[in-house]
Amino acid sequence: MFELKKEKNMTRYLKTVLIALFWLVVWQIASMIVNQPLYMPSPLETFSSLGGLVVTQDYWLSVGYTFYRVLLGLVISFILGVVLGFLASKFSVLESLLRPLMATVKSTPVMSVIVLALVWFSSSFVPVFSCVLLCLPIFYTNTLSGIRSVDKSLLEMAHVFKVKHHHVVQDIVIPSVMPHIYSALAVCLGFSWKSVVAAEVLSSPKYSMGFRLYATKLYLDTPALFAWTLTIIVISLIVEKVLKRILPGGGAL
Repeated sequence: MFELKKEKNMTRYLKTVLIALFWLVVWQIASMIVNQPLYMPSPLETFSSLGGLVVTQDYWLSVGYTFYRVLLGLVISFILGVVLGFLASKFSVLESLLRPLMATVKSTPVMSVIVLALVWFSSSFVPVFSCVLLCLPIFYTNTLSGIRSVDKSLLEMAHVFKVKHHHVVQDIVIPSVMPHIYSALAVCLGFSWKSVVAAEVLSSPKYSMGFRLYATKLYLDTPALFAWTLTIIVISLIVEKVLKRILPGGGAL
């Protein structure tokens, strides 16, 4: 059994490496066709630029601050979305009041949110606010859907046998809601990085990956632009993999 599992893991890793090599070759060919590093730097030029960046303090400070803003935005939107979802399931008046708000937030363009946030908040909090506004409706809607999907017959049985309320919540409600929350988290993991970095480009806090992306445009440093973009993608994928391992049921991500 152990040998079979090990063989499957090796096959999966080999497949991943081959896919990565395929797209590196495609990238290299595209770079050779364009033959202009300003428009399409090669993989070698990009990784060389990345190598020069990772040895600087500003690189790690920018990565750290952006990661902090993404994490803070996700935590705030998760807590607010789940709490409001549970409350809305209990109080129909609250759900009616929140419905137009959530619909408005979901349909508002991200750039409009960022520009408004620039008026209201300091540059360092604008990315966090943008992330919260983008992810909050997703957590709220999925939590509400999860609660409504709870098996009514199980709730009736628990009521008949006078099961304590906290046991009903712990053993019936939460297991039904968690897949919906994991689904929301899977969506928001990608959205959070995009919204935070986009907001950083406009708000330009001193230490941020978005500001570094904007700086590459000013200096026409396309290899650095690709290097920063690659950094964002890799960190986002690592966070997703870590959450899959540490969260119970994280395989749903």
